[in-house]
Amino acid sequence: PPPKKGPPSGSFMVQVEGCPHPDEKHNDKNGPPSQDPKITVDDTQKAKKGDTLTFTFSLESKDKTLSEDKVFMVKAGKDKKPEPVRFTLTYELSEDSKQITGTAKAEDVKCDNQGGYLIYYDKMPPPPHRQMRKKGRKPGPPGPPPGGFVIQVEGCSKRRKFL
Repeated sequence: PPPKKGPPSGSFMVQVEGCPHPDEKHNDKNGPPSQDPKITVDDTQKAKKGDTLTFTFSLESKDKTLSEDKVFMVKAGKDKKPEPVRFTLTYELSEDSKQITGTAKAEDVKCDNQGGYLIYYDKMPPPPHRQMRKKGRKPGPPGPPPGGFVIQVEGCSKRRKFL
């Protein structure tokens, strides 16, 4: 028989009065809720061993009032457990408190600085979901999460990993 449109037979949805409709919480019907605040950082930072690495990142919210003391940066450590970073972090908060521009600085970069990092706001996000590959149906490795980036140190062996 031809495929039916609509939900599978036997399925149902519960709508709770006073709660937003499920579609209102998602930026598309199958995707995760949109990130707020939105975190923007270049996904690869490069430095030479012994140099100073400086880069900027931003957090922007449509409706939250942001606070500098809720911005965190961690490094993917052994066993994927987050480790503290040895960066000096400075922030500029916009007048309406809806945007934070951050600057991260590390002096005398070492091979230990190489690896995956994550900038997040308030609470550590859950690990990224496995993504479907475009041509096949096998799930691929997750990409970097929002706020995720890699530091590559010239003169050190390459390794890439994210939280």
